[in-house]
Order: sequence, then C-alpha cells, then structure tokens
Amino acid sequence: MSVGVLLNNGFLMRGSSAKIAFYHRGSHSSVLETFPHMPGQTVFWLTARFSSQQSSLAKSTVFTIDYDLWHKHFGHPSKQVLKEAQGHVKNFPKDLAFPKKDPIYCSCAEGKMHSHSFPESQSHASRPFERIHSDLKSFPVDSYHRYKYLISFFDDCTSHAWVVLLCTKNDVIDAAHHFIIMVKTQHGVQLKEWMSDAGGEYKSTNFDTMLKGQGIKVLKSVPHQLQQNGRTEHFNRTIMDKAQALCLDACLPQSWWEFAVLHAVHLYNRTPIQCLKWKTLFEMVNKSIPDVSHLRVFGTMSFFQKT
Repeated sequence: MSVGVLLNNGFLMRGSSAKIAFYHRGSHSSVLETFPHMPGQTVFWLTARFSSQQSSLAKSTVFTIDYDLWHKHFGHPSKQVLKEAQGHVKNFPKDLAFPKKDPIYCSCAEGKMHSHSFPESQSHASRPFERIHSDLKSFPVDSYHRYKYLISFFDDCTSHAWVVLLCTKNDVIDAAHHFIIMVKTQHGVQLKEWMSDAGGEYKSTNFDTMLKGQGIKVLKSVPHQLQQNGRTEHFNRTIMDKAQALCLDACLPQSWWEFAVLHAVHLYNRTPIQCLKWKTLFEMVNKSIPDVSHLRVFGTMSFFQKT
C-alpha cells in the first residue's frame, strides 16, 4: 500500500515503531492499522481478511450497472445509443438505470465540441475589382490535359469569379499577373487589394514583389484560419459541387474535371442571384445582360440545323 496515496486522498497518519494508524480527517477512530511482523522491523503489515464470493459479486454488480461507467466503456456515446445496445450486444446489463436528464461530462463535451461559426465579414468592397480574393486548389487526379491545380479569383464587390487551370504551383505568379493585366485592359480598372491565405505559393518574395510593384495592397489570412478568406473558400465549394454534379450526370471520368469546372464557372457567373435582386454576376461586372442561347446540356452531343 502506498502511504502517499492515502495521504493525498485525505487520510491522516499517526504512529510509532509499534503501530501506524490512518484516520479520516476530523475523525478520532482509525480506519486502517498496521503493525510490524516482528519487533524492530521497518515493514508494517495490514491485518485483513478475505471477503466471501457473494460479497465480492455484490460489490462488482454495483459498478456493472452504473450508467456513468458504461458510458465511459462505450467511449462517451449518447444515452440513446446505450439504450439500443441492450438488445444488440452480449453481456450488456439488462437492468441498467438510465438518468432522466442527459448528464454532462466535461471530457465528453470538450472532446466533441466544434469551433463556432465565424461571423460574416461586414467589410465589403464598394467598387468592382477593389479587392480580389484568391485561392489555390489541388486535385487528386490529373485532368485530361494534365492540369493539377486551379487558381480562383473572386471579386469582393460583385462576387464575379474567374478560374485558371495550372500544371504546377510555379505557374501561380504568371496566372495572377495575367489576371491583373486582363482586368486593367478589359475593364480599365487597377486592382487595389489582394486577399489570400498563408499558403506557400502566396508567401514567396517574387509574388509579393509582383503585386507591390503594381501598387496592390497585399492582405493575408493568419495561418490555419481559412475562414478569414472564406469568400473564395465558399466559391470553391460551390463550383466543385456543381462540377461534380455535371460529371456524374454526364457519366464522365474524374479526369475530365477541368471541363466540368470551367463550365461550372461559366454557369455560375450567368445564374441570377436573389441577394442581387436576381441579377447575374455577369451583368454586375459587364453592365449588360448575358445571352444564354449557347447553353447545352453538359457532356452531350449537340446538333445545329440551318434555318
């Protein structure tokens, strides 16, 4: 027996070379008494007796039917799971008493706790191309033309988006540079701010030099907090869901994702949005209503007939 364990659990020790006794705090009657086997020995012995088999079984039954114990045995499941376990596993106690209210365990609550949703940003650009969000996404399967990545450009004001397919991460700087030139040439606007995550492809000195050389303010989210660049993350999720639905509907292989993604972005920019009073993103940027007469079902052959 460990003397230190007994002392840490609130017992008091008193004794001499003839006897050592342990007491509950505030109690004058001893709980345990130990004696040396022979006078002069330093090892003290505890005189005890064996309990009967029936008594040991009764004590073990107290722990067997305890709800808290079985909750821990099963790795902190819900109360409903333990109720269903009674009829679907062997040697589960049939008379387990379930509490009326779900008990709260600190370890259980902390282990299953998720992060709170980030509040939506109240800071938005007031003019098109004032702030661009960018993100790089990789794919597990190389595309038909051996593309491995896509880089997205998302306008904070209009929510209009563009994507460029890339073979390697080294192409990120050229893709961003070409996008900046396209905006300046086609729309006559100089980008003001560039928002991205802390990925290695955006942290290079060459990339920062390229942006700052054109007077663009560089913004980056803190590491491991993708929500700070959440608008482009949400856009990527929307596009990938749409592209996956297009591929599955057309029964195309996963390597054709490049065609599905490009078509999904084309449709995304030409789909009316309720928050814009059912205007399209194309109209918000180009100041004209898009023509959709060219749209066909993705993945099917189209035939044209002269009239």
